[in-house]
Order: sequence, then structure tokens, then C-alpha cells
Amino acid sequence: MTTAIRSTLQKAIFQPDDERLVAVAHTKQDSEKDKKKKKEVFVCLVVSIEQPVSVRIYFVKRSEKDDLLRKKEQFALRDVRVVDGINPRKPIPEFNMVINDKQYQLATSTYDEKEAFIRQLYKLANSYLPVQKPDFINLTLPVDNFASQGINSTSIDQSGAEVEGSNGADNDNFTDYQPISAKEEADFRRLMAKSDLEIGKARQFANALNEQLMLLDGANIESIMGSEQHVTNLIGLIDRAVEEATQIENQLDEYDDVLSFVRDSVELIEEKDSLGHIERTNTKRLMQELSDFIYMMDKIHDGHINVLKCANLSDPTSINLCCQAARVLNSFLSKKTELTPMGAYQDRLEQMNKVTADFVDRLYSHTTTLFDNMDSMLEQQNFGEVMLQKHSQRHRALLPFSDLISWLKLARPNVYQNALERYKTSVSELYKKELERFFVELTQKANKLMLETKSLSTNGVTDANTFNGYAILLETAIAECRTVVESEQKFCAKFFHLNAELLANIETQSTGSGDSTGLLNSSGKSVERQHNDQIKAVLGPIFELVPIFIQKFASHCKEQHSLVIISMFVVLTKRIHTYQDTGSYFSVLYGSILVGIKRLFDDQMKVTESSLANVKINKRNRVGILDTIQRFKALVRASDVLFAQSERRNDLDKWHEKLADAVIQGIDAAAESPNSKYPPAVVRFENLHELYSTLSELKIECLDTRRKAVKKQYQENMNLYVREYMGRPLEKIHIFFDQIERAIRQGKKPEEIGYEQQFSRMELKKVISMYPAREVKRGIDNLYKKLEKHLCNESPLLQVVWRDMQDEFLKQLKHYQQLIGQCYPAPRIDLEVSIQDLSKR
Repeated sequence: MTTAIRSTLQKAIFQPDDERLVAVAHTKQDSEKDKKKKKEVFVCLVVSIEQPVSVRIYFVKRSEKDDLLRKKEQFALRDVRVVDGINPRKPIPEFNMVINDKQYQLATSTYDEKEAFIRQLYKLANSYLPVQKPDFINLTLPVDNFASQGINSTSIDQSGAEVEGSNGADNDNFTDYQPISAKEEADFRRLMAKSDLEIGKARQFANALNEQLMLLDGANIESIMGSEQHVTNLIGLIDRAVEEATQIENQLDEYDDVLSFVRDSVELIEEKDSLGHIERTNTKRLMQELSDFIYMMDKIHDGHINVLKCANLSDPTSINLCCQAARVLNSFLSKKTELTPMGAYQDRLEQMNKVTADFVDRLYSHTTTLFDNMDSMLEQQNFGEVMLQKHSQRHRALLPFSDLISWLKLARPNVYQNALERYKTSVSELYKKELERFFVELTQKANKLMLETKSLSTNGVTDANTFNGYAILLETAIAECRTVVESEQKFCAKFFHLNAELLANIETQSTGSGDSTGLLNSSGKSVERQHNDQIKAVLGPIFELVPIFIQKFASHCKEQHSLVIISMFVVLTKRIHTYQDTGSYFSVLYGSILVGIKRLFDDQMKVTESSLANVKINKRNRVGILDTIQRFKALVRASDVLFAQSERRNDLDKWHEKLADAVIQGIDAAAESPNSKYPPAVVRFENLHELYSTLSELKIECLDTRRKAVKKQYQENMNLYVREYMGRPLEKIHIFFDQIERAIRQGKKPEEIGYEQQFSRMELKKVISMYPAREVKRGIDNLYKKLEKHLCNESPLLQVVWRDMQDEFLKQLKHYQQLIGQCYPAPRIDLEVSIQDLSKR
């Protein structure tokens, strides 16, 4: 180790932290990224300068980013447990250190560097660790002599300064440059102050120190001369100690010569003992393996083989014996052993595989035959009411084979899967026939109910309560299907052991984690989700026709009356909370059924919407009040009763709004129809008024906005009709006064209008004479008759429209009288028809 590296470590790493480097070992370690590459590590032994003194070990490494030395790991001296020299008989540079139960394998550049580092570590351990000292093993250090010297070789006084001991050679590691402590600096400055010198007068200060040193040396010599006798006695003691040490060394050399002859023998004995221990361990393991192997071979006897070869799968007793033999056989085949290459094992294995294959073929053939003839296992059932066939007897007939199916799942997964597919195919055909029979009977019940409903209905309008019978039939279908599906699910889960491996996973994971809730498999799915997927894969093909049959039945009922599908949809939505069990497959089917019924409901509403919007007008018939308004009213009332207290009220409200818009579209279509002989405005305001009255009567909150809009539209159309058919009974008078108003707007004064040639009094009288009172009254009478012809018989709007027409005509007359008064003040000219004459009608 070069002095330059030690100096660099001291100045760059430890001096800023007030620490003193005592020893350093330049080692190599395996790199974590590349095992073939060695990484440079400086193991530094450091003491603190300040009191109390603490000893630390640092692992200093070069940073990969900037190639600077940095502290990577830090340990206290008391953390060192063991220092292992590995081999005390060979001068190798490798050694091991156990720090905090972690072993570090180190290798220095030379053996001497390793010994020097361990020697300093031993010295500091004996000096500063009264207890819990590290164990130094496999080392050739002169421990006894070294301990007596090392402990006193170096110590730290209270001031923090280093005091030399008797062993100067061992203290070479402390002679490197060390910074002075704060106390040393204070003492130095105090000494300079006593000399009354400045820090720049170094030569004078050195002379003063030499003078003091000479005085102290003289005093020491006088003291030594005064204690000459003591020195003589001390020298005598040292000589006797040297003689005794020489005798001890000679004895140790003799002992070492004796032990050198025994050393090789001891090493050989140790090696033989180690080999013997390995041999005994291997023999014990082999005996245990042979014992397990023999037990496994003897566990299957000829009785088990005969049971499987001569199995009678029609006898329950034989089935139980086959289950026991199959389990024993499976334990043999699944056992893992290191003795599989043995001929006895291979012969036995071949025999067991042949027996297993023969029995699997016989079992598969027997079970598939049972699956194909399951219809003969059904119990006789009297169908007094509409219900599905119960399959409990079929399930009881198949359950004795459950254990064999479980064994088959473990021993031959492919055969098990084929048997499962065969069962699904057979049982789906069985349920298909049963569902066809059931829904035929249910459809017949619905047809009878339709006839009863028609006989009870009055005026073609059916009360919503009369459709409860259809809802009851649907609930019957749901309940029967639920019973069959849940019964089949329990049977399949038990017979085919669908959740056996999942339960094993739950037990294994909960044992390891202490909690079985929220367990996940390797793909991230929960165990419950995985179980549901297995159930769905089995029951899906079996009951895939259930939603289809129910949807066909609902569609048939819908054709009988549109309100039936609304009633069914409401019933299903009210029962949805009953079918939210995630472990039941029927909950999945119920969701599909609900979606199908909702689709039928929407389709029916779309058909109704289309019929309300697309109104056809017959040329021969009067338009009048459209029947779509009455149909809309009846539908809204009935559906409102059906959806009372339903959670899906929003669905109905959306359709109410769409249907109201469709009625308005139908009114517009009727008004613009080429087959209509009546003014569009009349058709609109009559039907819009009727629709407004209907919406006001229904009091549906979501239709309130439509009601206000309809009121506005019918008033606008009525005003349009009044303006259009009222026309201008005094057309030329209107033109005359219109020109007068235009002249006034252009700046003419009203009193100057009469002096214009075209607006003279003569011209005014001429225009007025064209409209005698008798002709005007006759025109008004004809207008009233035309109004009666346009409007429906006994229409409540007749007088309303006529009053609006009168008001419009009176406004014109008043306006003309006002203009005459302004432009022709005296003598006044009046119209031949007065306001009083018109008010008499």
C-alpha cells in the first residue's frame, strides 16, 4: 500500500469528518453486475479525533459516474463478529469478515498487507472493546505477546493527542500526517503568547523552544542521575525477563517441532472424518428414499389391479372399490422419486399405465353411454300446472361416479374434457326439448289470457291492470328456469369438480399469507372470478336457449297487445335485486333476459312512435281530431300505472317525450297532406288544442315543457288562420289608407293630406261608397259559415276563432276611423259600416 493512497484517503475522505485513518486494506471484490470482473474496495480502519473515541470500519469504493472515492458502507467496530484468515498454514492474501451476520470475502494484494490490517484491527478491538470482541480464527498471530504489546502500544489521552508506547515499530501506521486537534492548536497559541512572539517569528520561537528543551533535558538528566539505583534495578528485572522469555521461546520451539509431526496426521484424520460424515448422510438419505420407494411399490397390490380390470360400473359397491383403487393408483403415478430409472419401477409404471388406460376407456365408454340415455333417468311427473321437468333423479343416478370423474380429471385431463363436452351436448339437447314443451304450454296460456282480456276490454281500451296475467306467466317462466339452472349448476360443480383446484389454491395461498380474501391467480383474476368463468363455460352451452325462448314468448305476447311488453319489462326490473348473486349462473341469464326484454320494449316504442308520426289521411273523410291523440293518451295512462314506483321510470319518461314529439309530427303530416281538404292551420290548431288538453289532463312532469310548447303552437296557428281567412273585407279602403300612412311616414302632416289630389275628400268618399253596409255584413256572414265548415262539429273553438276574427276586423275599423279623424277633421266623413253594426252579431 503506497503512502500516497493512504494520504489521499486521509485528506479527501476522513479529515473533513474529524477522523484518523489507522489502517487500510486494498482489496478486490466480485462485481454485482459482472461476476468475472473484480471491483476495487478500500477497507479502512478509522478512529475519531474527538472524545469519546470511536472506531469505525469503512468500505470505500470508486464512484462509477465521476471515478471519485466515496464511503459506501460504514460499520462500528463492535459490529465485527468474526475475522477468518481462512488457512493459517498458507500465506494467502484472502480473508473473510463477518459483519452484522453478513460475510464479506476479501482479498488484498499481498499477504503482508492482510496481516498488517488484521494486526491493527486486533489491537483496536482489545483496546476499545471490553466485551463482544470479534473472534480471530485461522490466524498465525502471536496472540499472547501481541496482546500485551498491542494494548499498550498506542492510546489516546484525554486531550485527544496520541501517546507513543514501548512498541514503536507497531505504531508506524500512526506516523503519517495527521491534523492537529483544536486543543493542540490552543496549547500551541498559548505557548506562543507566553513567548510574546507573533506567528511570523518562527526562528525566534524555535530558538526559545530549544532553550526550554535544553533546560528540560538537563532536568531529566539530573533526575535520572538521582535515581541511578532504580535504573539499575529496572535493568536487572528486564534482563531476568529476557532470560525467562528466551526459555519460553525454546520450549515453544520444542512443542512446535513435536506438533509438526502430528499436523499431517491430523489433517488426514479431519479429511477422513468429513468424508465419513458425508457417507453417513448419503446412506441415511438413500435408506429413506428406498423405504419410501418400497412403501410406494407395495401400496398397490393385486387386489387394486383386479378391481380396476374387472370393474362393474353398474354396481355401486364396485364403483366405491374402483374409487379407492383409483386413488391409490393416482398416488403412485403422481409420486416423484429419484429412483425412477430403476427397472422395477419402470416395469411397475408400465403395468400401472396399462391398467389406467384400460380402466379410463371403460369408464369413458360407460359414462358417455349414461349421458346419451339421460332422458330415461327422469322421474315421471304429472304436469297439472305449467312447470319444467325436475332432474333430481338423473342427478342422483350420476353422482356415484363423482369420485371417479375427479380422479379422471387428475389422471387424464383430455379424457375428462371430452366427457364434459359429451355431457354438455347431451344435456343441452335434453333441456332443449323440455324448454320447447314448457314454452308451448306457456304460449297456450297466453293465448287464453288474450281472449279473456279482449272480452273484458271496453271500447277497445284495455286497463293496465288486465296485463298482470302476462306478467305472472313471465314470472312463472323465470322461476321455473331459475330452479332448473341452479339445480344443474350445483350438480355440475359437484359431479365435475369444477372448483376443486381453486379450493386447493385458496387453501395454499391462505396458509402462506394468513388471509384468504381477495386472492388472485397468476393472471391477476380473483378466485371467485375464475370459478364463475368455469361455471359459465360449462352451463353456457347448456342453457344458451333460455333467454331465446323467453324472448320469443315475450315477443308473442307483445303481438297480442303493445302494453304487454311494458308490463313484462317493469316486472323484470323490479325483480333485478333478487338475482344479483354473483355465484349463481342464473344471474347471468337473467341479465341477458332483461336486455332482451328491454330491446323488445324499445322496439315496441319505436313502432308506436312511427305510427303516431306517420298519419295517413283519407280523401273521403274529414280530418278532424286525429285518433293518434287518443291512442297516445291511453298509452301514457296505462304505462304510467305500470311504471308506478319503478326504478326505471327514466326510461318511460324518455319515451313519453319521444311519443309526444311523434304526435306533433303526425299533426304536421296531416296538416300538410295533399288529401286534406281543410286549411293546414285549422288542422294544426284543432289537434294541438286537443293535445294540449290531453297533456294538461295527464299531468306528466316530463311533458310539461311539451305542453307549454303545444299551447304556443296552437295559438300561433289559430292567429295565422284568423289573419289568413279574415283577409281584407275593405280591400280598396285598406289600400287607400295604407298610402296615407306611407305619406305620413315620409314627412307629410296629417292635416295637409286632404289637399293632395290623390287623397282628396272626393277620392275618400268614392272609395267608401264601394263598400255599403249591406255588402260588408253579407261578406261577414259568409265568413262565419266558412268557419263553421272548416271546424269540427260542435267544436269548442268555433266561438273562440270567430271572436278573434271579430276583434281583428274591429281593430281595422277603429284604425280607419282614427286616420279619417286626423286627416279629414271637418266636416267628418264616416264609414258606412259602424262598430256597433258588427257587434250585434
